[in-house]
Amino acid sequence: MIRAIRAGGGPQYPQPATEAPAARRTVVFVCPQGHNVELTFAADAETPEVWECPKHGTESRVWYSDTSGGGEQNAVPRTGKTHWEQLCSRRSEPELEQLLAERLSVLRAGRVSVG
Repeated sequence: MIRAIRAGGGPQYPQPATEAPAARRTVVFVCPQGHNVELTFAADAETPEVWECPKHGTESRVWYSDTSGGGEQNAVPRTGKTHWEQLCSRRSEPELEQLLAERLSVLRAGRVSVG
């Protein structure tokens, strides 16, 4: 017996109880434009380090791979450095304090809008 859920939905065949779905894992790629590209791969497939972003065509890098099905709690960033560590590698703390004071004075003077 063939059933369709909606027009163009395709046939829905009953799946025998003896067939288990193949093991899969979710891999999240981070686009340089600030959003995530989430893809599902076979558990035994090799994960590429980069994937083309479907929106922008830019190279998205692997953020995490969920092999246990746990989702976000198993996320491990692949960058190796936190945002603060990256910032400190470019500027010293006194420079950062000076920049913060300058930006706060600009905001308090009302010359720049927030948002």
